[in-house]
Formats: sequence, C-alpha cells, structure tokens
Amino acid sequence: MNIAIIQAHMGSTRLPGKIMKKMCDKEVLVHVYERCKRSKKLDKIIIATSTNKENDEIETLCEKYNIECFRGSEDDVLDRYYKCAKKYNPKIIVRITSDCPLLEPKLIDYWVENLEKDELEFVEEEKEIFIGFGLDIFTMEALEKLKKKSTEAKQKEHVIGYYLEHKNEFTNKKYPLKDNLNYLYRPYRLTLDTSEDYELIKKIYEKFYKHGFVNLEEVIKYIDKDETLLNINKNIKQKKYII
Repeated sequence: MNIAIIQAHMGSTRLPGKIMKKMCDKEVLVHVYERCKRSKKLDKIIIATSTNKENDEIETLCEKYNIECFRGSEDDVLDRYYKCAKKYNPKIIVRITSDCPLLEPKLIDYWVENLEKDELEFVEEEKEIFIGFGLDIFTMEALEKLKKKSTEAKQKEHVIGYYLEHKNEFTNKKYPLKDNLNYLYRPYRLTLDTSEDYELIKKIYEKFYKHGFVNLEEVIKYIDKDETLLNINKNIKQKKYII
C-alpha cells in the first residue's frame, strides 16, 4: 500500500489559518487533498494534524468531506507521521505539506514509480523545481530509521530533518524529469505562506480552475509568457531548513 500523509495545522507564523482560506469556494486544504486524489499511485490519503484544540477545525473539515484524519503531537511532527503511518502499514509514504495547493499529481506518480523500480529509501529532485511542489517520498523502512535516529527538536519538527543531515545513511537517487514534466523546472514561488502568496494563488485558481482542477502545466506556460503575475509575492523569502 502507498499512502500520502498531508501535514496540517492551524498555526502559522506568517499567515495563521492559511489552510482554511478559500479559493473557488473550497478550503486550501481540500484543494491539496483533491490534487493528491488525482495520483494513480496512491491507495490512501490521510490528513495528519495535532491534538491541539485549535486543530479541531481541521478534523471537522475532514468529517465534512469524508477525509481520513489522524491526530498526534503538535511539536513532534515526526512522531505524528510515524504513528499515523504505523496505523496503515504502507510500503511507501508520500509526505505532503498543506501549503502547496498547486502540487503536481504526475510528479507523485513519477517519483513513486522510480522508488519502487529501484527499491530505494528516498527519491530526490535532480535540480531546482518550483517552490510549492511540497512533497517528499520515502519508504516505511526509511521512516522507521528516521524515528529511531532523530534526537534533535528540529529533526522531529521537520519529519525528514535527520535525512537532510545524513543522506549518506539512506539509499537515494535523483531523477531527471521526463519531457512531460520538465515544465516544473522553474524558479517560481507557488507556495502558500504569506498574504501575498495567497493573493497570487487565489488569482491563479480564479483563472485556471476548470472542472474541479487547476492544470499546473497551463499555469506555468502562462507565467512563462508573462511573469508580471509573480510580482505579487516577488519580495517574499522562502524559509529554509537549516542544517
């Protein structure tokens, strides 16, 4: 079984409650979930939030849309992920961040296929992909290793923090994107972390949301011809995991 675990919480230092903001009459978190549903390689999708009272709203939303919800630690996100994954005992886990409502389902399929084919623990992007692809793919065995070896708070908060610091301890490989995915090689910021990001992505949804889906390739081609839309959030700096 292959599962996606969408990491979600109401707290956000730069844009509190961002995953509940609406675009085209649906919450951001629902859009993220529905994009994951388009993957052909996922058997189950779960939203994992914490037991903090403020996140009751997330569980309520999941109930409304009949989405599976798991609740665990707020600060130890790795423990939350691990306990959620153990419940389903998957072979492969796709870690999704809920601030990426333009993630590409075809990228999930491509990376899962390669992970399965080469029997790796992790896959990685070959070179820079747009900010907002929002996913990591690894095996349950790799998650077991992360759970065992992660001792620092920042490692537990980031889920794959230990991996980022000790990649040599895991089997991994970088895969160049095929022709039908190379439009993802862009320096664009299409993630949701600030009010400016929300303004930009909301405009994209209003323009490209058709038949319940935003075709990311169409969005990229549009921006390639005219990048003025990106002026909305051009001054926002991306937060990085510090090793």
